[in-house]
Amino acid sequence: MFNHFIQTFIDAQTAAWRHYSAIAATEKRLFGETPDPAVRVASTEQVISEQRRTYQTLATRIIWKARTGFATRSVRPVVDRAAIFRLAGFDVERSLALGEVPDFDRLYAVLQAQLGPVEDLL
Repeated sequence: MFNHFIQTFIDAQTAAWRHYSAIAATEKRLFGETPDPAVRVASTEQVISEQRRTYQTLATRIIWKARTGFATRSVRPVVDRAAIFRLAGFDVERSLALGEVPDFDRLYAVLQAQLGPVEDLL
């Protein structure tokens, strides 16, 4: 489920980049090369930066959701983020460097295994 969510984000990000590129190309055909174009296409660095922020934020939200779902009498369990990431093989920087997407479903499965079963968390 989480992997589907992030793939939808990546698909939207890719589609947006393609559309901006097409519009920027049209602007260039209409007005020629200008030092300050009206339409700016995100650089690879900007796209990766947005992915990094989104991956980190989604991982945090998954941890928060698990902590809330596995709470006992409103006491949320402590989660060692670094330890959970190691157990799940979840490494945002490595994934970005390899052009891969971290496995968010596996991250949740490891959290579930570590914190115990819960009904209807998702």
